[in-house]
Amino acid sequence: MWQVGVALALLVVVVQARSGVQLPRMQIQRVKNHVKTQANINAELQHLRAKYNVTQQAVAATATNMTTEPLSNDMNMEYFGSITLGTPPQSFKVMFDTGSSNLWVPSSTCYAEACLAHNVYTAGDSSTYVSNGALISITYGKGGMTGLLAQDVLQISGLTIPQQVFAMADTELDNQFNDAAFDGILGMGYQALAENNVVPPFYNLVSLGLVPESVFSFYLKRDSTSTDGGALVLGGSDSSLYAGPMVHVPVTREDYWQFQLDYASIAGVEICNKCQAIADTGTSLIAAPAAAYKVISSLIAPTGSFQCSAASLLSLPVLKLTIGGGCFNIGPESYIIQNGGQCLLGISSLDTDFWILGDVFLGQYYSEFDLGNNRLGFASITGHCPNSASRTSFFLFFY
Repeated sequence: MWQVGVALALLVVVVQARSGVQLPRMQIQRVKNHVKTQANINAELQHLRAKYNVTQQAVAATATNMTTEPLSNDMNMEYFGSITLGTPPQSFKVMFDTGSSNLWVPSSTCYAEACLAHNVYTAGDSSTYVSNGALISITYGKGGMTGLLAQDVLQISGLTIPQQVFAMADTELDNQFNDAAFDGILGMGYQALAENNVVPPFYNLVSLGLVPESVFSFYLKRDSTSTDGGALVLGGSDSSLYAGPMVHVPVTREDYWQFQLDYASIAGVEICNKCQAIADTGTSLIAAPAAAYKVISSLIAPTGSFQCSAASLLSLPVLKLTIGGGCFNIGPESYIIQNGGQCLLGISSLDTDFWILGDVFLGQYYSEFDLGNNRLGFASITGHCPNSASRTSFFLFFY
């Protein structure tokens, strides 16, 4: 799932939100653009099955402003940003993952290959380190980490949590993180999902009054011709980053960010009616229940891949989704991954009864995670919802 990282250059700008509030925003310049391969997709699918603990099936200080954390984009497969831990600060790249709830980084006591290839936390170098001593193990069915809990100063986008409990990984299992472009993971899910009932960082930002609202939101840049990787907004939503109305739906289960997907169809075939779905920024693809995936793949890519051409792509159906009564369709320009003249399907299958809407979906729609009101919001970035009638053409990039 994790690929080689990209070089970054940061440009600090201030944007004017439609609400009139000055929002500090740090944009990412993406210097190098990679391509995705079938191996990338297979690795993502392997991690996804492990993360949700399913087996492989045959179907295969009081703040007045919001704060924006820049996100780096690695191959449109992973989005991550920077944090620091300790005094003086030790820097780490972390994936902000709404599909988990713990913060962990590699420890200097870890000699696994994954640890040696990444930035590590050295407790002895921090004057504010506090030993916790509790053992922790975070697993994703296959892969994960084991280590010790600790407490130290955490800084996220200029916001300081003086006593954040986090995990120091002294073992990273099954080589899952060897080639990760990031060092660790910062979970953005509910505390109920956290191992050892550790309080997640965003909960602490809220309790310390460091954000104006108990809301965070994501803008994930998907344009392969752009150097902007997107942003994580802490404390609200930046309406300058989306064009359509924000549609809210209640959370149906408070661990993952789970909600009701009202309806889904493709080529006129119903594949979901009042299904459950999870919004997961730590997942690159869309994962559908096995029965829905069987229909999707039979209509689009029965053999898993096919030769790309303008005619073949324009003939593909739109995946039509209804959420909260609003249209949130995904066109083939979004769910097809193009590489070397081959078209690969960016939708996978899991043996679950819920959908996982990862970055293939979240890259098309601004997503708001409202912890205070236990709801999610989605809004179109472009201001329109793809459909067969309005779709006429899109760019093809062959590598």
